[in-house]
Amino acid sequence: MKSLGDGSLLIKVLFFKLLLSFIILPCFVGCKQQTNNEDIVVKKDTLVLFDFENADKSLIKAQDATFELVETEDNNYIKVNNGFTIKEPGIKLFSSKDKPWNLKDYYQVKADVSNIGDEFIQVELFVGNDPDGLVRWYCSDYVDLNPGESKTITIDLAWTPYVFDPQIEVNGLRGVPGKIKTDISKIDELTFCSRYATQENQFTVDNVRAVGTLEKRNPDDFFPFIDEYGQFIHDDWKNKMHSEEALKKAAESELAYLETSKGPENIGKYGGWKAGPKLKATGFFRTEKVDGKWWIVDPEGYLFWSAGLNCVSSNSVHTGITHRENYFKNLPQRDSEFSSFYGKGTFATHGFYKDKLPYDSYNFYQSNLYRKYGDDWLKTFQDMTHKRIKDWGMNTFGFVSDIGAIRQEKTPFVGSIWINGTPKIEGSEGFWGKFHDVFDPNFRIAVRNSVERQKEGANNPWCLGYFVDNELSWGLLGSLSEGTLKSPETQPAKIEFVNDLKLKYNQIEALNNTWGTSYKSWGGLLTSIETPDLEKAKVDLVTFYEKIADAYFKIINEELKRVAPNQNYLGCRFAWANNDVVLTAAGKYLDIMSFNKYEYSVENLSLPDGVDKPIMIGEFHFGALDRGSFHPGVKKSKDQAERGQHYQDYIQGALRNPYIVGAHWFQYIDEPNTGRFDGENYNVGFIDVCDNPYEELIEKVKETTYGMYEFRRAQ
Repeated sequence: MKSLGDGSLLIKVLFFKLLLSFIILPCFVGCKQQTNNEDIVVKKDTLVLFDFENADKSLIKAQDATFELVETEDNNYIKVNNGFTIKEPGIKLFSSKDKPWNLKDYYQVKADVSNIGDEFIQVELFVGNDPDGLVRWYCSDYVDLNPGESKTITIDLAWTPYVFDPQIEVNGLRGVPGKIKTDISKIDELTFCSRYATQENQFTVDNVRAVGTLEKRNPDDFFPFIDEYGQFIHDDWKNKMHSEEALKKAAESELAYLETSKGPENIGKYGGWKAGPKLKATGFFRTEKVDGKWWIVDPEGYLFWSAGLNCVSSNSVHTGITHRENYFKNLPQRDSEFSSFYGKGTFATHGFYKDKLPYDSYNFYQSNLYRKYGDDWLKTFQDMTHKRIKDWGMNTFGFVSDIGAIRQEKTPFVGSIWINGTPKIEGSEGFWGKFHDVFDPNFRIAVRNSVERQKEGANNPWCLGYFVDNELSWGLLGSLSEGTLKSPETQPAKIEFVNDLKLKYNQIEALNNTWGTSYKSWGGLLTSIETPDLEKAKVDLVTFYEKIADAYFKIINEELKRVAPNQNYLGCRFAWANNDVVLTAAGKYLDIMSFNKYEYSVENLSLPDGVDKPIMIGEFHFGALDRGSFHPGVKKSKDQAERGQHYQDYIQGALRNPYIVGAHWFQYIDEPNTGRFDGENYNVGFIDVCDNPYEELIEKVKETTYGMYEFRRAQ
């Protein structure tokens, strides 16, 4: 544009602005949110839900928080002052009492949020309050906010930008093409909260709106929707495989390339950094703090940072067929050369197959390996995993990877131990099941037996250490103690808890005075399954909760070190919220603290005061919907290129964190489009179902990993 010193141009600009004011201003004045919170369309594809202009306070409810409506010359918004004593401190915004929001024509809900406090926070938005916790999670997302930072939260209301009308029934997969996530015609509440809050914080919310027009599609001829290679039939994309010839050609090209790839420079036998400082070599992996940063030290004494991949296995991607035969086109005959790729599903913790065990399954990935490499497909797969990981600049086989590949001793690995057969605290609950009763003598026996059965890597220099258990449900502070009180009188943990209370209070009346209860005797407490006032009993609940955590980590540490004294105890892969009590107890016994952190950044991840231990990220990932998948996974990207950028941002943030000594991506292979045992069908692989790497993702991975040692040392 010319300088506004040009008089003729200035007149044109002023005239244009005046014209806009007549055209646009009446719309925005007329579209202010009314006090009755009615649905008013700002423009064709936008519906204002809450913009806090003359907002009705009765439609706003605080949760462990206070709020104020702020009016400025330019804008009105809500300011939220949060506590941190409940799971979701913040506010709920309600539709008018007799008229829920009808969002059936909209693809997304968006809201503008700002961190006006002095500490980093995460602000989360839940759309609706579906009684199914998993569905409610699908209808949520959050943003990371540094002090003074503003961002927009975006929630997709459907799995794809189009929906089938009418909706069709597709079972056994979490993300479903053409499916709305919940009943979006009757949304009556929105929740804004401070995610995992550990201290008071403040944020603002403004411009809450529904946007985007959902395209309606006819579902006729949708079935079958999966081809003989496990790919989505009704779409095309870069590198989609259309023939066995194309599969083989892709294999030949990659194999030829990998034969020439040397990977990053200055890397030792075990993946350590030969150009860095040489420390004491013990013949095994260990940890050491160097210049204020934690590192793993490899068996040769070189600095090592674990860039890994979970589930490097061809056996982790079976998908159920039973009751869903019409989903698949051209499944091979059971007595054909592909018969070995059929199987039986005997495990399902959630979803469609939970109450349908056993069920028939098929492994499209393995059958594609057979098509590409012939009868020796498994050996070729194992060899290629090492070559790929080296070429990608990575250095670790992560959780539950292929034992045959591990035994080749070409790439460091972590051991994976599941504690099986333990007694449980009957009154406890969690996503993956009830919590161990660590006070039952059979718990130690079960730990010992599990370690003995799964000790692959014990005293092997290629083994970094062991993850034991996965994503246990520690719950809120004191919750395991509540679960103990809800358990039968024969529960060993409950007997232990009551004995502790006897020692502290001596007389039941003293306990009653503190808890506000009316137990007639200690026996009455033991037989009761009611929980007391949680605030009055808080001190005792937290004390016993800490005792549970301490016993859990202590017993496992003792049994693991008895079998594998030269390997690191990597912990239980903490997930979701974890409190300082559990982390402090873990810090006494773990060599490396492990966290499954599905975030956009872990740069600010830290440990409680007094706990100075290295951290390993056990799981993270990013997925997209641009290559025939239906679900982006826990953290979404818009396409494969952005998946790569998110990988780089995440890893570089981890490298800047002085505690973090490694991060393992979940997982090596995409999950099946039609879902694994619990329905997960995420685009989270480095390779697709046809065994082809995602080029854009891999390019950014290599850009990150080839210089990761220099990057970390420079921070």
